This record gives sequence, structure tokens and C-alpha cells, in this order.
Amino acid sequence: MKLRYFYIFFLFISLSAVAQSGKKFELTNIRFKGNTNFSSAALSSVIISKESPNWLSQFFNKFSSIGGKAIYFDSLLIPLDLNALKSFYQSKGFFKVKIKSEYNLDTAAGTASLLYTVNESIPSYFKSFVVKGLEWIAPEFQETLSGEMRADTGTVYEDAIVEDKKNRILNFLRDHGYMLVKVNRPDVTIDTMKNKISVYMKFDTGNRYKISDIKTKRTGKGVEYVDDALLKELVGISPGSWYSNYDIQRGTVRLFRTNLFTSASVNGIIADTSGSNVPLDITAEIGLMHELSPEIIVNNEDNTFNLGLGLNLTKKNFFGDARKITVGTSVAAQNVSEFIKHPSFADSTFYGYADARITIEQPFLFGEPINSKLETYATTQKRKDEYNSLLYGAKFSFDFELPQITYFNSFNTYFNIERTEYTYKKEYLIKLMRDSYLYQGYPQIAADSLAVDKLNNKLGGKLVSANTNATIGANLGAIKTNDLFFPTSGYSLSLLIEDANSIPYLFSKLSGSDFSRPLFFKAVATTSFYLPVFDSKTDALGIKFKVGQIFTYRGDKANISLNQRLYAGGSNSVRGWATRQLVPRNEEFNLNENLNQEDLEAILIRGATTGGFFLFEGSVETRNRLFGRIGTALFLDYGNTFNSAKEFRYDAIAVAAGFGLRYYSDFAPFRIDFGFKLYDPNDRRPISSKEFWKDLLQFHIGIGEAF
Repeated sequence: MKLRYFYIFFLFISLSAVAQSGKKFELTNIRFKGNTNFSSAALSSVIISKESPNWLSQFFNKFSSIGGKAIYFDSLLIPLDLNALKSFYQSKGFFKVKIKSEYNLDTAAGTASLLYTVNESIPSYFKSFVVKGLEWIAPEFQETLSGEMRADTGTVYEDAIVEDKKNRILNFLRDHGYMLVKVNRPDVTIDTMKNKISVYMKFDTGNRYKISDIKTKRTGKGVEYVDDALLKELVGISPGSWYSNYDIQRGTVRLFRTNLFTSASVNGIIADTSGSNVPLDITAEIGLMHELSPEIIVNNEDNTFNLGLGLNLTKKNFFGDARKITVGTSVAAQNVSEFIKHPSFADSTFYGYADARITIEQPFLFGEPINSKLETYATTQKRKDEYNSLLYGAKFSFDFELPQITYFNSFNTYFNIERTEYTYKKEYLIKLMRDSYLYQGYPQIAADSLAVDKLNNKLGGKLVSANTNATIGANLGAIKTNDLFFPTSGYSLSLLIEDANSIPYLFSKLSGSDFSRPLFFKAVATTSFYLPVFDSKTDALGIKFKVGQIFTYRGDKANISLNQRLYAGGSNSVRGWATRQLVPRNEEFNLNENLNQEDLEAILIRGATTGGFFLFEGSVETRNRLFGRIGTALFLDYGNTFNSAKEFRYDAIAVAAGFGLRYYSDFAPFRIDFGFKLYDPNDRRPISSKEFWKDLLQFHIGIGEAF
């Protein structure tokens, strides 16, 4: 025992001597040895000592907030590191862990290295899990919580498992009337001989409370425009209902979604409880009813990076019931990365859209909490080489509030009637015709300038393709990830289904009129998985898979408008290709000199229509934080579109790989991705024969993660 005290005394004397010496040693390396169950990255995040940033990070930090300053070795932190590591292992069930430390100082280089050697030993397993205090709650509640009141004896003990079960029981009880439920700190008994853990947890449920009354308090500049009845209707909790923490949180969210309030809160007044009744207090600060808001448009809609400006004028509480009307306009440039890549084609490659719309939105429909929106719009778009488009119409959408027990988190339905007009450019049509003849093996026709001149002369003014579609659609979503903005584990699912033109077709049958537009059904399913392989909240491995199909059950699918079709390529798709670049080859150009003007234009427009009817794509991406807010990504993307599922072939799947840089701001990550074509099904020349900048590289600017 005396010898042990001597060693401890000698260790502290040595550590103090190093700490008090005048020379600083930059801590350039922290290593772990013997950690078979947990990664070094996970252990590094636990300890207080940190590795010094690399020279590049230190360089940027000298004149910006990027990167970090040099970190120097402090021997006094080693005991704190050892305690932190031991606590971490014990929280994971490794109660017999032993950890030693050693360090090395390089006086010549002025650097230090630190090594922690871990002897993990064997983990402890659950022996029993006993929950008391729930004997008097309703039997159906006990049955619901039965899974939380036991633990698998084949599972290694973790503090997180106990904490998760405790919180699940607490949240369930608070959502079902037990407002003042309490729980003692779990009693954990360790059998070190058998490596078994017994857990005992006791709850005090208290009374089960009902809402006795709802009180309101209104303040703010717009207080005269919102009455107490509207506040109560928005929150949606009635006197006589059981107290529910979930309902209170949902009611608070409803208040904020109206944009009527600058602050709002819903709380049970515990001090005013009487028996098993508790009053509810709604406090809201009401803002101005008119709002003029300029905006900067930065998004990734339509698989392309959009950058522009917008202006919205909003009238709140329009005719009461928290209804609001917004008149807005916006102008944005699309795919700025294409413009940067080819600056010499500024006139043809810098393109975008202009949009104007009027939106009426209200939080209730037929007395139910269904957020409904009616919008009318007109959008004009200038494509870089192909066409200019005009889209206008109206859309009525319904966002349903799903019960707490449902698997899906979101459910949205809509009805959209839209007119689309595409004006094709002559040069684009002639180029498509030449490419088609080359693809079909007729290079002499493609190179015949006289035939091209004849075609050019036959074409009149503008070639316009117009369609009207009436679409019924629905979106279902389930997000089961551990973090909404940077998930590292869990998964998400989404399903889009649409039916087009069935309603106008039904009316045409009833009225006896002709109907020529195609009837089709669209389904697109997307799933993303996040695998916790890094044991870190700042690193993630994601896998995405997406498949879509358009089924035409009446009419010619060639008449389906461009904006209804499926596309691949872009900043959220296969990143080795530009936006909407991966489309099926079209062989519809069969021209002869005897065609009249109308037939010629019909064939050209049919051949110029891009987009597929079957989509298959996916991605694998690893996301890693370098330092501070700076991160990187490595990805592998694959996919393509086809004219039908029958045409799908694995050798027609485009494959791209690349890397990206991330800046994680407070509201969303900004990213630049560099994608390289590994396999191009439309250009099977060897990679060595292709030009790097022209044929292989594609880069994208984006906001938010790719999936």
C-alpha cells in the first residue's frame, strides 16, 4: 500500500513538473490502444485533451473564424481524461475496465504525443429490470408499457438503455393525464462475479388530471385583431380532456404555424390545481397583421441550385380564422455551377425563372386541424439551349395532422390543374435530329448541310407544345432518424403518388365530349438509411435508394408534358451529370421530304420531348467533419431514366464518384460537390481518351445535404 502511494505521489510530482516548465509542446497526436469495442474517434470525443489542428486549419484561423488555434499539451488534464474514459466505459457496461496513460515529449520539434492503453475486460449483461409504481394505472396502459418494463438478459448493460426506457415511460404517462409523475433515480446493482446488472426503477404517478378551464392572455401590436376564441380553436384542447404534454406541444406548434404571433406558450397552471383538475393557460404576443418581406432565394428545387430574389406581401388573419393571403414574386438564376463552368457561353448557359403567385392559407378545414392552401401561379423559365416554358395554373393542397401513434410523420394531398407551354428553339431541334441520325447509324444524313437547310426552311416560326393536366396527388413521409438536419442513425421514407387527367376524362364521358390527353399514374419511392459506423455525432454514412414509374393507362405517353416526367442528374441526384441530363435516347426523328408543315413539327416536338418514364437511382455518401464548421463528403452516385421498366438494363446505369466540401451554418449546410463520371452508358470511350474538364468533371453548388 505504501508503494502504491509512493507511485501516485511520484506521478503527480512529474505531471506538475511538466505543467510548470516554461516550454510549450503542441499536442499533435492522441492514440488509443486496446479499444476493440469502441472506435478511437468515439473515445477522442470523450476526453478533455484534444489534438492540435493541422497547419492549414491554424493558418486560416489567423485571419478568419475557420479552423482553430494550436493546442498545447497539459499534463494536468490526464487524470481528468482517465476519469472521463472510465465513466464512458462503465456507462456502456464495462465495469472492470482499466486504463493507463503515457506521453512522449519531443523537445527538438516542440511536440507531444499522448497514448491511452485500455484493458476493456468483459462487459456486464442485464440480469433483471424491475419497474414499480405503475400497478394502479389502467390495464391498457400497463400493456402498452410492458415492453419498457423489462430488458433482454442477452443485452449488454448501457446507461442509455435505462435512460431511454425511463423517458419513454415518463413521456407516455405525461401524455395520458399524469402531469406530475416522478421517478426516483434508477437503482443499479452490479454483480461483479457474474457480470450481471440488476436495475430497479420506481415511479410516483400522482393523480391523473383533466383540463378544467382554458385561460388566455393576449398582448402585442395586433391584439385587437385576434380574439380569445381563435386562440382556443388554434390550440385545439377542450375542457374535460385528459392532460397531455403532447397535445400542449402540438397546440404551441399550431400557434406558431399561423405566423400571427411573435411569441406563444401553452402551459398547465400547476398552482391552481383542484383535486384532479388543472386549468390551462394560453399566452400569446400578437404581431402586425401586414408584412412586406424581401427574401433571398437559395434552394435545391428541381435538382438544381437556384439563387435569386423574392418579395412577398402578406395580410394575416384575412377574414378571420387565422387565414392569410400572400402575393409574391421571385426571380432566380438556375444551375449557377453550369454558368461558372462554361463562362464563355454566358448568353446561352445563364438561365433561370420568374414566378408570380397568390396564396391563401388557413389552418382549419371543416372544423378539423387540416392546413389547407389555395394558390394560383404563373412561372416562366428560360432553359439554356432547349426551350422556353410558361406554366400557369392553380393548386389546392391539404396538410393533415397525423395522430401521435401513426407510423408516418407527414401526409399531404393536393389537386393541381396546370397549363404548360414549351417553345422549342430551332437550333436545338436540328441538333437533336443530327444526334438521332448519328445514333441510328446514318452519319451521312447528319452531316448533309443541304438537308439541314431544307429542314430549317420548312420550319416556320416558333414550335410550341402545349398541354393541360389535372393531377391528384399525395405525399407520405416517415422520418425515423436521430437528427433532422444531420442524421447519423435511423432511416427515412417518402412516397409520392399521382393520378393525372382522370377527373377531366370522367367529365368528358358524362358530357359526351372528346378527350385526347393521356391518363397516367406516377409513383416515386425514396428511402435513406444512416448507419452509425463512426460512433460520432459529426460523422455519418448515408445510403439512398430511389425508384419511380409512370404508368400510362390511356392515350400516348409521348404526349405527357415535360414537367411530369422523370429525370436524373443534378445536385441531389447523380452528381457526375448536369441537371436533368440523364434522359432516355429518343429515336422519333424519321423525316422525309414529303412531310407537310404540321406533320414535320409534330415529329420534331415529339422527338425533342425529354424525360423518362422509369427512374432508378441511388447514392452512398460518407460525411465527415474536419474542424469547426468545415466538413467533407465522399460519394458514389448511380442511376438513369428509361422509356419503360422493360428497357432497364444494368449496363445502362450511369455511375459517378466524387467529393464535396461543406460549411455547416446555423440553419443549413452549404456545399460544393465535384462529381466525376466513372461510367457513362452514352459514351463508352475509355476514360483516358476523354477530356477531364469537358467530359468527366461536373460540379454543383447546393444548400442542404444531397439526401
